[in-house]
This record gives sequence, structure tokens and C-alpha cells, in this order.
Amino acid sequence: MELKLNTPLGTYTEPEYKEEGIQQMARFIRTMLNDYGIYNVQFNTVDKDVLIEAKSNPEKYPTLMVRTSGYSAYWTDLGERVQNDIINRTEHNL
Repeated sequence: MELKLNTPLGTYTEPEYKEEGIQQMARFIRTMLNDYGIYNVQFNTVDKDVLIEAKSNPEKYPTLMVRTSGYSAYWTDLGERVQNDIINRTEHNL
């Protein structure tokens, strides 16, 4: 598949979906909704290393968007404290 977006190559990679990973994610979401009563969850699908690189070299990532606190924002518009918070809560293992 050819990506035809005006975006730096470092902000998008073609996903590789594994059936077990999809099932784990579905179980995770069902558990949050059904067992814990959580009704709002936001997912960023940006690699942590990309966020760290974008923090160091923002000029290379002018179109990088992330989800934070109920809205989407350009990474370069966020303050360092918010960027650090997003980086620190980016990776979780199921």
C-alpha cells in the first residue's frame, strides 16, 4: 500500500496486525468497559521512539498529531511538560 499523505516518513509505518494482538486488545477494552466501568479511553498509535525524536527535532515532524485529554493536537504545539507526560504513558504491554 502506498501512503499518499503529506507527512514525514517517520510519523507513519504500515501496521502489522497479529491475530493474537488484536484479540488481546479486544479483551483489554471489554474488561475496561464491562468489569471496571471505564467509559472513556484514548489510544495513541505513535511509537515512543518517534515521540522522543519529534521532541528533539520538531522541525522534522510538523504534522505529527497525538490524542491528549479528550482532543487531538499537533505535537509541536504542546509544551514540554505535556510532551513528557505523553511519552511517559505511551507504552504498555498486554
